[in-house]
Amino acid sequence: MEALFLVIRLLEKASVLVAVVLVLVLIKPAHVWLHETGRQASVRRRLFLAMLMGAMAVWGVFLGMSVGGQRFNVRMLGIVVAGFLGGRKVGAFVGLVAGAVYAWNLKGPSFGYALAASVLVGLLSGWWSRRFGTGMLAVALGAVVVQVVYHALIGGVMVFFDPQLAIAETSNWPLHVAKIAANAMGVTVFMGLLSLMDELDRLREEAHDNKELARDAKLEALQYQVQPHFLFNLLNTLSYLIRTDPVKARELTLDLSDFLRYTLSNDRNVTTLRDELKQIERYVELERARFGDGLKFCTNVLGDVEMGQIAVPPLILQPLVENAIRHGTVDGKVSVVVEVKVVENGHLVRVIDDGPGPNGEKNESDRIGIGLQNVRDRLERFFHVPVSLELKEGPEGGAVAEFVVPTEGRRESKVGLKAQARKQLRKVVVE
Repeated sequence: MEALFLVIRLLEKASVLVAVVLVLVLIKPAHVWLHETGRQASVRRRLFLAMLMGAMAVWGVFLGMSVGGQRFNVRMLGIVVAGFLGGRKVGAFVGLVAGAVYAWNLKGPSFGYALAASVLVGLLSGWWSRRFGTGMLAVALGAVVVQVVYHALIGGVMVFFDPQLAIAETSNWPLHVAKIAANAMGVTVFMGLLSLMDELDRLREEAHDNKELARDAKLEALQYQVQPHFLFNLLNTLSYLIRTDPVKARELTLDLSDFLRYTLSNDRNVTTLRDELKQIERYVELERARFGDGLKFCTNVLGDVEMGQIAVPPLILQPLVENAIRHGTVDGKVSVVVEVKVVENGHLVRVIDDGPGPNGEKNESDRIGIGLQNVRDRLERFFHVPVSLELKEGPEGGAVAEFVVPTEGRRESKVGLKAQARKQLRKVVVE
């Protein structure tokens, strides 16, 4: 019954240590220091472990109790954990500190053995973790083996120097077994909870990464949805010109090749308004194959340097210009203007046409279409802050599609999930 009582009382005290130290470990920057990796752990990590586990082990000394005429405590919990996490040097240091405090509080000839036992446990724990790792089975088994070995070694020395003390200690072997069991359970619970927290952190990081990947996939999918509508129209024009004007069809095919080369050779999910505007000019030239001189296009933008510093998703202007041409054409004629101006919260981008305007459509949803909806979605996914796309009546008639590129909230470019597929497409188009 004494052994069972000792196990219960030691586990109660160990649970207090485990709870407090785990809270401290999970507080940043402690959490960061503890998880610094590498063959040679950083000095900061070792110092942190030495101080934290040293305090844990010393506190374990003062949580001791007397049972069967002997003192028992949970200092070994901090020493073993220090060896498992910090290696032999940290384990030995924590064992030395906690052992010195315990030996100073002891009365009688056992103080030297208590000090030696504490240092030995730290060394053995560090060796065990380096040899077998810190998996749950290795931790549970190691916490028992380390304590059994140190009892055997210290007992052998004690028998040689002080046989009577060795007999007195051995007579209470059930209590020593109970102490070993309690310390082993405390170490296993502590390391298990720490491992669980690490796993939760890893899963949280994976979830964040997967969210970013899904966001990139959606952004890229929307980008590729922009092209088919334009390509279908252009291919229809090509099929007509092949029969009526083969020379013009060949020129148009080469222009299309240049247009697609830019699109497919860009592995990033970000571009600048300067490059986007150059691509729009290529696009307008391709559309002139259908409209001829009836298509007027001009720009009212900032300087070349400033335009090159404004980050936007690729192909973000093309759907707006395409929509302006498609819905603004009257009797085969349309005029489109792209404007970029500085506003209070960023840069205002406007695509203006001289057509009937949104109110002139039979159904406003026809004017919005999938192209503009994709632009809305891509803007929302590209920037960290909300960005809206507005389609409204122009002050002098026609339609105005506009959005603001925010000064803050730009995100870093990432390689898309379809990089390999794009690479293969590039081989076909570019080569």
